[in-house]
Amino acid sequence: MLNCSNTLAPTDELLLSLVYDEGTLSPREQAHIDQCPVCQQRLATYTSLTAALLTKLHRRLCPSAIRLNYYCLDRVPEEERVNIASHLLDCPRCADEVVEIRRVQAAFEPLPPAAPSLRTVLGRLFATLVVQQAQPVTRNDTQAAGWPRQYRAESLDLSLHLSSTSSGEYVLLGILTCTNPDEDVGVLTGAPAELYAAPWSAVAHHEKAESLPLLHTLIDDLGNVAFKPVPAGEYTMVIHLPGREMIIEGLIIEES
Repeated sequence: MLNCSNTLAPTDELLLSLVYDEGTLSPREQAHIDQCPVCQQRLATYTSLTAALLTKLHRRLCPSAIRLNYYCLDRVPEEERVNIASHLLDCPRCADEVVEIRRVQAAFEPLPPAAPSLRTVLGRLFATLVVQQAQPVTRNDTQAAGWPRQYRAESLDLSLHLSSTSSGEYVLLGILTCTNPDEDVGVLTGAPAELYAAPWSAVAHHEKAESLPLLHTLIDDLGNVAFKPVPAGEYTMVIHLPGREMIIEGLIIEES
C-alpha cells in the first residue's frame, strides 16, 4: 500500500475508524484527502478489504435458516430456544427473518385458532421456585450464579434465564410452558408482562397506587417474554394471564 508523506495524511488507524464510521477528520485532514490521490487510494483499499471480510464473516454466528424455521415451529430444545431468543434481541437481521418465516408458515399451512383452555378464574398466582439441578459449566457460559430458575404456578411453568449482552447489559428471558397437555400457552400471546422494583405490594398494585413498572413487554406466540436492559436490583415480575395474574417475587440480579 502506498504511503503519503504529507503531515496532514491520516494514520492507518484513523482510516480504519472512518471505514467503521467510528472516527472523524478535522477540516484540514478532510481537505487533504479530497485533493490527495494517495490517501484516497489508501481509504479505498481499507474500504474494499473491510467489505471482503464482512462478506466472509457476515452472520457466521447467526442460527441457520433451518434452525430458525424449527424455532418458529417450537421444535427446538429449550437450551437452543433460549440461545436463539437471546440472539434475536441483538440481531435485527435474524429478527426480521423470523417475522418473515412466521408469515410464510402461516400462509403455507394456516392453523385454526386454538380455543382458550387456560382457566380464567380471577385471582393471583404466586409462583413457587422449583429446586433446580446444578447447571453444566461451558466455555462460553454467560449465565449468572443462581440462574436459570424454574417457577411453577398451578399448571404453568416459567423458566427464567439471565444473560448479558456484549455491552454488559443484563437480559432477563422467560419461557412459559404448560404441564397440562389440554392447555395451550398460545392463548397467552400478547399478554402483558411487567417488572417492578421491590418491595412490591399486591394491594397497592391492585389499587394502582404503585409507580409504573420499571420494564414491560408482551408474551410472544411461543410463550417467550424478554426484559432488556435490566439493572442490578431486586424485582417482582407480574404476568397478566386471562382473568388472573402470575406473580414471581424475589428476583435478585447482582452486579457481575
